Amino acid sequence: MKRYVAESGSEMVRAAMQEADGWFMCRVGFVETARAVSLAAGDRAVRGFRSEWPAFGVVELDQELAERATGLAAAGVLRSLDALHLAAALLLPRVDLRLATWDRRLHRAAAQQGLDVLPARLD
Repeated sequence: MKRYVAESGSEMVRAAMQEADGWFMCRVGFVETARAVSLAAGDRAVRGFRSEWPAFGVVELDQELAERATGLAAAGVLRSLDALHLAAALLLPRVDLRLATWDRRLHRAAAQQGLDVLPARLD
């Protein structure tokens, strides 16, 4: 039995992941997710996350990604890590691409870049 961290939107993300052909995350997302899972659910949950990590396609942090993220962050709207996540998404093919975020700034910036965002609206 898998254990999940219950957060607002968790069920929506799991449902979208079940329908998706693949999942991608920027390399820095490993650190962010492991930390968040550890704080919310402890080391056992982090081990579960680590075991599931190979299922993700990884967008590596390289100079191209850093340059794109710098351009996105320079406008002052996005924080550095959010700019990296958006830049990573923009490197992927857009066919059936959905970026999941509940961060209002990242959500707005992704929609402005023409990405399909999950959830469709933040209230």
